[in-house]
Amino acid sequence: MRSMTAEEILAIKSIEDLRDLTWGDIDDRLMTAPETNHIFRLCDSLWLHSGNPADPHAELTPGKCSNGFVDVLRTLCYTNLCELFAYQINLRLRRDIHSPRRWVVGSDHAGAAFSHSVAIWLNAKHDFTEKGPNKAQLWQRFTIEPDEVVIQVEELITTTSTLRAVREGIRKGNSKQPVNFAPFAATLVHRSNEYEIEGSPIIHLVHYDIDVWDGPETCPLCKQGSKRLRPKHAAEWAELTGKK
Repeated sequence: MRSMTAEEILAIKSIEDLRDLTWGDIDDRLMTAPETNHIFRLCDSLWLHSGNPADPHAELTPGKCSNGFVDVLRTLCYTNLCELFAYQINLRLRRDIHSPRRWVVGSDHAGAAFSHSVAIWLNAKHDFTEKGPNKAQLWQRFTIEPDEVVIQVEELITTTSTLRAVREGIRKGNSKQPVNFAPFAATLVHRSNEYEIEGSPIIHLVHYDIDVWDGPETCPLCKQGSKRLRPKHAAEWAELTGKK
């Protein structure tokens, strides 16, 4: 089967047409950032502020403001696209994984499905940590052997706090030590200012430079009269993205 070109991916016009897209249509070609952006936009997963203060901007859950928002699960709920992007992660990772004994671990709960899809392509064991009190991530179901490599995979990284919480949870909860983490972590979307964890790089498919301000007092968009909208509310997301 001939691999689709970037131009052909960018020519897809609707989410209905995306439903027929599989990893095999792209095969071993590494996708470009514009292709990923296009798929996200068709899935209504990506919003970036236009720069016009007359347009609204995002109000995040802690009351902060942002000029962009990526709702990755709106894309990953389509299982064919979840598989496609997991395969793209596999293309970037497989040359760096030498041990046949490996785990892929995600976080609870958004990272669980995507990390599972990546684990299938890497022929690895899989599980995810579970949320505990005070934003802890708990590891309490399986034992990772010292000669097994743990590959951390997330669907989205905004800070490295979840990555660090997952590592702490595994180290505390695993009955055998040491825990051997791979010399990298991986994510579908990277929108952080941090590019490594414990000295190891964070490999990503796409990066977005998105600003976050503590609130209206420091937000330049608020000061220019831009309306704040909550992306997690369906009606406000539709207004934010201009689809209302």
